[in-house]
Amino acid sequence: MKMTAFEKRFVNQPIRVHTVANRALKLLGHVRTQAGWRYLDVGCGVGFAASEIANATGLDVTGVDVDPDQVAAAKDRGLRQNLRFRVMDATALDFRDGEFDIVATSMTTHHIPDWERALAEMARVLRPGGYLIYSDHVFPSWLARLCRRTIRFAGFPFASGIDSVAAKSGLSEVYEARRSRHVDAIWIKNA
Repeated sequence: MKMTAFEKRFVNQPIRVHTVANRALKLLGHVRTQAGWRYLDVGCGVGFAASEIANATGLDVTGVDVDPDQVAAAKDRGLRQNLRFRVMDATALDFRDGEFDIVATSMTTHHIPDWERALAEMARVLRPGGYLIYSDHVFPSWLARLCRRTIRFAGFPFASGIDSVAAKSGLSEVYEARRSRHVDAIWIKNA
């Protein structure tokens, strides 16, 4: 789902993009990466986190977002040999199965009504032995069910739903940090 102009003003503020990038780098620090690994940033927005990761790690980074304006802003940051951006819907990723070593998403799934399908797609494009890095809001399951019936333009991820999609997708948790209404998790894809 594309964000409204109001939402874009909020999420694209410099302090906000720096916070998201710092969280992405911190979570990536829990994974032993190798230069040249392929990293997919799903819901990359204006591309700040993807750019920071490409600069700091030597990973081959692709950022995708459903909003062409956000992707255009990301491309304005400058493309490099190890950094590219594409317009793409997270629920229908246009990549082969197992194409990426790391797939990451930060503060994205709550914008996607079919967030379960998006999370399953992220797992699909992840290679066996690869890592899925997830960071987003979580809702109490009762509230998520209620909101899903009444608010159809947003997603309402909840902890047991996230865990269920991960298990069905062949993912095993290697790291998790939960705080009030937020989860950071890293899973490895089983062979």
